[in-house]
Formats: sequence, C-alpha cells, structure tokens
Amino acid sequence: MNQPTSISAGRRGRVVASVLLVVTVIAAFAGWVDAPATTSTDRVFQRALLTLAAARALDSAVSLAQGTEIALQPAGMGLTVSAGELLDPINDLLEQFSSLMLIATASLGLQGLLLRASAWNVLTWLLALTVLGRLAASWVPDRVPAVWRHRSRMLLVLLLLVRFALPAYALASGLIFEQFLEPERAEAVRVIEETTGDVEQIERLDEALPETQTPGWRERVSGWFAETFETLDVEARIEAFRDRLGQVVEQVIHLIVVFALQTVLLPLAFLWGMPRLAGLALDRLRAIDRA
Repeated sequence: MNQPTSISAGRRGRVVASVLLVVTVIAAFAGWVDAPATTSTDRVFQRALLTLAAARALDSAVSLAQGTEIALQPAGMGLTVSAGELLDPINDLLEQFSSLMLIATASLGLQGLLLRASAWNVLTWLLALTVLGRLAASWVPDRVPAVWRHRSRMLLVLLLLVRFALPAYALASGLIFEQFLEPERAEAVRVIEETTGDVEQIERLDEALPETQTPGWRERVSGWFAETFETLDVEARIEAFRDRLGQVVEQVIHLIVVFALQTVLLPLAFLWGMPRLAGLALDRLRAIDRA
C-alpha cells in the first residue's frame, strides 16, 4: 500500500488560506495597514490644501492688481500700460483652477473619512467572526450546509474588500503621489508663490519713474537720460513678468494633471479593479472548497 509522502494539494491550499485569514484578522485588529494608510492620505490632503492656498493667493493678488496702471514716459511722451492687459490671460484660468482644486481637496478629504470608517471596530469583529465561520466551513465541510459555505465565501470577500481595499488603495496612491507627482507639484507651487509676490509688487512699477522739474538745459538732458533708462528698466521688468505669467499657465496645467490623476483616474481604476479582485477571490475560495 502506498503511503502519501506529502500533503495533498487541496489540504495545502486550505492550510495556506487559513494562515492568511488568521494573519488578516490579526492585521485588522493591530491596525498594521490603517496607520500608514491614514498617514499617507493625510499627507496628500495637506499638499492639496497648500496648493489650493497658493492658487487662491495668486488669484486674489491678480484681482487686486488688475486695476493698476503702469505709467511709462519715454522722452517726455506719456504711455500707460494697464496691468489688466497683462493679467487677463491667467485670471479666468486661476479662478477655474481654484474651483478644481477645491473639488480635488474635498475628494481627498472624503477619501480620508472613508478610510477611517473602514477601520471601524464593528467591521473588524464581523470580519473575525466570518473568518471563524469560513475556517469551520473549510475544515469540517460535512457539518456545514452547502448554502452556508457559499454565503460565507461571499460575506468573507465583501468584508475583506470593505476592511482592506481602501487602505491598500491609499498606500498605493500615496506612494505614486510621493514618487512621481509630488516633485512636479512642489515646483509648480514654488512658481505660483513667486509670481504672487511679483503681482503684489506690480503697483510699485509706476513709482519707478518720479516726476522731476529741471529748469536748466543740463538738468533737462540728464533728466531725459535718467528717465529713459528707468523706463527701459520698467519695460524689461514688464517683459520678464509676461514670461513669468507664461510659466504660471504651464505650471497650473501641470497641477491639473497631477490632481486629476490623484483624485479621478486612480479612484476610477480602483473602482474598476475591485469587482474583478472580488471575482478572483471567490474563484480561489471555490477551488479550495472543491479540492
């Protein structure tokens, strides 16, 4: 008579599944996944708040500076440049971006709330009781009706998803944000904050050319040269300011891409993958029961 030299494949599968379920229950009670997931979500939420604050500050500065007029007087000829002409191209973009960032920040806050709800003690105890039932159905199947084995599988997969899917998503999305999106976000916020300072100083440009009275011809000639050089300096500053505004538009678009990925595309991918993950888990449990 041949003696078995190893545990059957079916029994080995039940052992592995049982160990994993016990470890899962311990992890649920110990909060091994909840704490780092909450920290990651809170960190991304704080970065979104900082980005929103920077966008709102620039939007407010632009709104206040739009009525400013910059007076240029080359060679005694009056020329006035309206700050609104410089700021109009980004004013509407900033308002729309601020609204989008408000929605993105609210979305991240909602994710944090759902993450804390998934760590509810009642869910953890329900999971523990379901795991006990599942272990009984797996190891003494003759004493558990088939309908209850089926229901235990369904309930176990549901509770595992509710309890661990969102923390796992939070960890994965937080890692993606820190590794790939945060450097771009930080650079964009830096440019926005620097531009806010430039916009707040724009009202002082018209003070760069004070009016002087020079009665003598020597004084008139020297004043003309000084006034011309000061005007050229202001014109150079205005041209540099136009370039800075172009950089702001580019960085705002980068931020839209960053937070659209973080708050729209990744959650959609998560929702798309959850039913498929549940189906795979159910198929695996059915295979273990049949073995």
